[in-house]
Amino acid sequence: MNGEREVGLTLTVEAAEAGDVPAIVTIGGDLEYGTAGPLRTTLLEFSQRDADVLVLDMRGVEFLDSTGISLLIQAKQRFDAQGTRFVLRHPPPRVTRVLEIAGVADMFTIEA
Repeated sequence: MNGEREVGLTLTVEAAEAGDVPAIVTIGGDLEYGTAGPLRTTLLEFSQRDADVLVLDMRGVEFLDSTGISLLIQAKQRFDAQGTRFVLRHPPPRVTRVLEIAGVADMFTIEA
């Protein structure tokens, strides 16, 4: 492939029915325009559940662009509106830095 790499987003979903056990969505790879759709769909499905907390485990994310940032902001707003806490867990330093540069890191609950 001459130095090219295949990019994509992997999703692992750990569902919690309700209550104080968080619903966890684990993602890895590149969260960008071409891969944001599956995560958007998954988060919309979770917004229909009655969980107190939704955790987005980002430890495997390698790249985040403006589409990914927008998706995270929209999800945060959606979950806030319905009273569900939205947590970004273990984002790599480069992802946290992108959120800081974009000026949106402070709007999220980030668990290191």
